[in-house]
Amino acid sequence: MVRRIRIGHDGRMRTVWRTVATAAVAGLLAALDLPRLSGRPEPDAHTQRAFEEFTARFVDPPGSPRPLQAPGDTLTYLRWLATHRAVLFHGSRRGGIGELRPDRESRDASPFGNQRAVFASDDPVWAMWFALLNRGPGFRSTRNGVLSAGDGQDARWYFFSVDMDRARPLFVDEGWLYVVPRDGFTVQPSLAGVLHSAQWVSPDPVRPLARFAVTPSDFPFADHVTRHTRGDSMVKTLWNARTSARRRAR
Repeated sequence: MVRRIRIGHDGRMRTVWRTVATAAVAGLLAALDLPRLSGRPEPDAHTQRAFEEFTARFVDPPGSPRPLQAPGDTLTYLRWLATHRAVLFHGSRRGGIGELRPDRESRDASPFGNQRAVFASDDPVWAMWFALLNRGPGFRSTRNGVLSAGDGQDARWYFFSVDMDRARPLFVDEGWLYVVPRDGFTVQPSLAGVLHSAQWVSPDPVRPLARFAVTPSDFPFADHVTRHTRGDSMVKTLWNARTSARRRAR
């Protein structure tokens, strides 16, 4: 009996600690003042029905990923899809991919991100960055991410930075956002149980459910992309993103 009481007490303490820590991290992210999107209000009943009918017809059935035109605004639909289906998103400049393969490592700074796997995100905005970024000659590196506290579905902060020749276009004219099933993917562990990214990996090949063409006009943070050099610290990169967000808000 004593042991049960202790376990219950420890469980309550962990819950309290996580609640306090989540609130603290959320406050820190808000203080950083990075670019962010507003919450995701549910569409009206007519739009909701249109989204459901479109998804049931073109996204839910398994098969080859056909190119699709989203019903209504592309980003609005994709954000709705992220919360109403167990799917993830993978951005690529290549269209017509029938199977995503873990052919290469991503060369990410974190161990989780630096592995041979298929990478995807539960955030279509972040995945869109990889679909549109111009990695041609003159491109050296990118620093980017999405941060949230707790489950973070409606409170996410973003940063996007590049080290590339300024004479080159930042984005390609068109990229592709692939919708993939969440089954078989593993989410990146949160930091201390409260700071979350939106990154997922699968060690196995993945067949997409659908693909959407996206253009720079679909990407909501095109005006918030900052620059870095190889020697810049991550703190400086985040500060530049903060400064960009404040400048655009004026």
